[in-house]
Amino acid sequence: MALIYRERLDVGSSIPQIMVGTHVFHKESYPALRDRGIMICGISEGTEPFEVERIDTPWHVVAFCLGGSGEVFTPDGQCRAINAGQLALMPQGVHSGYRRVGDAAMPHVWFLLYHHSRWDYLNQARPSILPSQEGIALHDALRQFHRETQRFNAGDSASLAVQALDFLCLALERAIKPLHPRLGWAEQLQQMFAHVQQNLDQEWNNTALAAQLHITTTHLHRLCIQHLGETPNKIVFRMKMNQAKELLMHGNSVGNVARISGYQEIASFSRRFRQYFGYNPSQVLSKHLASLGHEQVWS
Repeated sequence: MALIYRERLDVGSSIPQIMVGTHVFHKESYPALRDRGIMICGISEGTEPFEVERIDTPWHVVAFCLGGSGEVFTPDGQCRAINAGQLALMPQGVHSGYRRVGDAAMPHVWFLLYHHSRWDYLNQARPSILPSQEGIALHDALRQFHRETQRFNAGDSASLAVQALDFLCLALERAIKPLHPRLGWAEQLQQMFAHVQQNLDQEWNNTALAAQLHITTTHLHRLCIQHLGETPNKIVFRMKMNQAKELLMHGNSVGNVARISGYQEIASFSRRFRQYFGYNPSQVLSKHLASLGHEQVWS
């Protein structure tokens, strides 16, 4: 990540635009954006000529053109047109910029995304331009989010800023999915739960699981049902029970296995184990000890 960067913003002060950023000096501000990997997002009407250029910035720029035309440029003199119904990606650390071309207004929705693991797939050597019909949906979602952050910053307890941000993030993920060369959701879920399997000693509640994929808990629940046929809680529970049985089969005491499985009370662990397998954990341990010629059963 670059510690020193340069940016040139030749944007007329009279161009109508709204924005929401992570810092208090942004108008509007909403710090929770940072947790979603977003630094600033906004809508510009592009009613006057503008030109933005950035060198070595530690963030990605994604812009969705809603009308008019513009171009993305690089210092080697290459320019690529961006028109309505297209998105432009200007990756972090790449010297690039974009500007309006012609006399027509160039309204667009834009996002500055932190150089964060969530956006690793946006790391590219050069800017990209792709077709996208998601600009209008993002425009509407961002306007609603802006209105709700205004209410939030005015102290309105009825603000729906959290819900509006959740929706905006889902719309953004859908919009930039064509830039994602990685695996589909089914494969990503399988990889995530493989990681969970190797780290069952950690606390894997829904919030922790969703954070692994940078999605909401609701989205995670829906994806698990759709692709794996079980809720995330049931998947983790099954993993823990199978691990517990394996530990018992290798001679670990019931009390020790209960603690490893995250239970403070042996009785609670034994009850859940019996509900899942149909027999008590002490029976597994007893069978193991019997195979070794022991008669004592530890519980």
